Amino acid sequence: MATFQDEEAASKVRARLESLTHSDLQEFFARSFERCPDPDQAARNLERWLRATSNPHEHLAHLLSTPQLTPLVMLLLGASQPLADAVIQNPELATLLTDPRVLQQVPNTVELLAEGRRLASSSTSYSHTLDRLRFLKQKTLLPLTVSDLAGIRGQEEIWRGLSHLADALIRLAFEAATRQARGSQDQDSGPSPDLMVVAMGKLGGEELNYSSDVDLVYVCPDGLEPSAEAELSKTCETLNRALADRMGRGALYRVDLRLRPYGRSGPLVASMRSIESYYRSHAETWELQALIRSRAVFGPEELKLRWEGMRAEYCFGHGWSTARLSEIVSMRTRVETHAGPDDLKRGPGGIRDVEFATQILQLILGHQVPEVRERPTLDALRNMERLGLIAPERAANLISGYTFLRKLEHRCQLAGDVQTHSLPTHPQARERLAAVMEFGSWEDLHQQVEQVRAGVREGYAALLSPLSDSNSARGQVLEGQSRAKADLARWFDSLPDSDRFYESLLVNKDSLRRVERIAVASPAAIDSCVRDVGLTEAILSGEIEEDLDCESFDFKSVGEGSLAEIAAAARRCIDRLKIKWTLAPDFPVWDALSRVYDGLVGSVASRLNAGFNVLALGSYANQSAGFVSDLDLMFLAEDCGPESGHEKQAQAFLGEMRELRSFGIPVNCDLRLRPEGRHGMLVRTYEGFSAYELAAMDLWERFALGECRTVWGSSRAFELVVKAAYALPITPERLQELLAMKKRIETERVTVKYRTRNVKLGVGGLSDIEWFVHLHEMRYPTATEAGTLHRLDDRLRQLARARLINAVELDALSEGLRHLLTLRERLALLGLTTDIVPENPDRLDRLAWTFGFERGNEFLAKHEHITSAVRLIFLEGIERLRA
Repeated sequence: MATFQDEEAASKVRARLESLTHSDLQEFFARSFERCPDPDQAARNLERWLRATSNPHEHLAHLLSTPQLTPLVMLLLGASQPLADAVIQNPELATLLTDPRVLQQVPNTVELLAEGRRLASSSTSYSHTLDRLRFLKQKTLLPLTVSDLAGIRGQEEIWRGLSHLADALIRLAFEAATRQARGSQDQDSGPSPDLMVVAMGKLGGEELNYSSDVDLVYVCPDGLEPSAEAELSKTCETLNRALADRMGRGALYRVDLRLRPYGRSGPLVASMRSIESYYRSHAETWELQALIRSRAVFGPEELKLRWEGMRAEYCFGHGWSTARLSEIVSMRTRVETHAGPDDLKRGPGGIRDVEFATQILQLILGHQVPEVRERPTLDALRNMERLGLIAPERAANLISGYTFLRKLEHRCQLAGDVQTHSLPTHPQARERLAAVMEFGSWEDLHQQVEQVRAGVREGYAALLSPLSDSNSARGQVLEGQSRAKADLARWFDSLPDSDRFYESLLVNKDSLRRVERIAVASPAAIDSCVRDVGLTEAILSGEIEEDLDCESFDFKSVGEGSLAEIAAAARRCIDRLKIKWTLAPDFPVWDALSRVYDGLVGSVASRLNAGFNVLALGSYANQSAGFVSDLDLMFLAEDCGPESGHEKQAQAFLGEMRELRSFGIPVNCDLRLRPEGRHGMLVRTYEGFSAYELAAMDLWERFALGECRTVWGSSRAFELVVKAAYALPITPERLQELLAMKKRIETERVTVKYRTRNVKLGVGGLSDIEWFVHLHEMRYPTATEAGTLHRLDDRLRQLARARLINAVELDALSEGLRHLLTLRERLALLGLTTDIVPENPDRLDRLAWTFGFERGNEFLAKHEHITSAVRLIFLEGIERLRA
């Protein structure tokens, strides 16, 4: 007999339902909730469902007529609130849950595609089609979940069913997105474009969870026209939204595209040739490991065959070295350190232990034993056992442990349709989980979990023990690392003949010292060291510290070279500058970077024989552009008539600068500060610029033009810009207008949470120093020699010479400038993509170490001391300007 936590509330529900359906439900309530993990929740949902139907009495009579299956409906209503809501939203679907034939079925991709296309054919709009796909997911998921909870289907069948459902819905959503992109909802509007969608991770292995992200990669044929590739990218963006946007029936799937080549920074859609090139030359060890479970969901057969060939070559086409396999183990260890004690996926003895152990064995054995190349984890383990490659008891332990943990993970996710991998902490939730797992109490379930995890961890350790290298040069080098063990291993494990490098590090302490500093302070530079083995050798030998070639880049030095050759020369300089500055923080890196960027701009302008002048603005103009910077530019020409071709030249210039990014040059050209911004011509004549300056130039535009210098061309254009920048004297009203704009920028672009942590726009940040200097230059252009100096430190010293600031203020602002510029580059080299001082304690400690502090809080205290002084001087300076 079911036990309700709130008997009084359950009695009231029963009374209301008896009144609603004119039925006696005493026996029904006594027997139908026995298997239910939360009878109270099930009773409430039962009432909501019956009230949502057009004929409550008829639907209840149907339930009463199937006494053996009715408890399964109650099981669903009490185990998963999101699925209960789906039944309430679609009352008619409840009949599927009491149909034995439906409960015995496993979703079939072909049948689901046919049904999905039938539903789409009767929809009246794009949004209606997406709603129909969400209905199809609900209709399929409900009986599948009941068959899971009731034990009608085994766990592996459930995983495959969920995966087949996702396969079908992704394809159906792509077909809908394609029609939407074409502006037609007609299913006969033409063939779908040639796109291959590749599933990675759980979906690729046909082991999907109830609440999984779907890891996808979008692949197009080689040689598409740029317009066709852009259109395909637009369609895939529409597909992402079709899958992930929440509607009345929720979302289909969260989409994760981070496993595509180059991750977040990579193109949304990539050609098969470019992907093959990436895996051949740039993929990290973990990315090759991820290929094991990659699988084409749909796409042209030729692309599918090439993907299969690539997977076979890079996963199984050669034997894997112990060093590279140890890197995977190290990564698993690193992930494990961030897992909580109740993390079923990442914690010791968790789901990842089985998956990683299996995949490492696949990488070891797959070269010679094709049978172990299976994508599903348990299929691969069974084949290894069948072939005598692992002991039967070891395989049985891992298989049963994996099945139990995945089932437990599913039960945790069903409760709230959330992507959780952790056991609940609330006592009531724990008891509910124990009930749905068919344990008598939480204590019984928790004891079983501990036993399973201990067995899985023992099997994981036993299978991977041969990879231990504590006595090797590698093991001894890595043993002494506390801050950057994983990054150092990632670096040297990826090099050819890695053992030789480890042996060199073991005997040369100076080499090890340099390598340790780079691994801790500049992990984002490691890829450059792997790509260029000569750079690693220069680091070990110490030659990098004497390398003068990296300090300059003259476009004339590459002559008439191709764009790829220009990019290679520049990238070599930038890579070496990262390392040289990491090892010697006093090295004037911003001057050197400016010369590199000037060289790139000059190279492209020279290649095109550009007839316009190129002017640098912003941080590029004041020679503080960093390793990852936008280059603010303006183009001016003496003559710009239609026959001059300057506009086409400018477009070609920007196209080549964009192409440089594809060669690994981290710069982006920004022309938004040109007259009329995005709406203006790319190139203005001198006369046109002067006319705009007189008739339409806003005060903020003049302010922005105060940071300007010539990169390519004559001095005439520069003189015109400087004249415009300082044409209007700063009156109190104009000063107030500019300060209001600065306040608006701070308020709109920086959240309160990060006001003291934003390096550029925060309190006492770079923006305060830049505005302080330039406002004084606009107020006193003659005394400050406005327009003749570019570097901020030079301009600060000029303010002091003009007696506009005192020696104490000069020292504080100079210290702040050095600190903030250094901090910005440190964040970039740590691989952090924003100018925000991190909150994560590990990242903060690592950042602090690069500044010579042991703890993050020590660094924060110093940072706040510096920025507070900068802000105080800024405010006092503004008051002086107002006076």
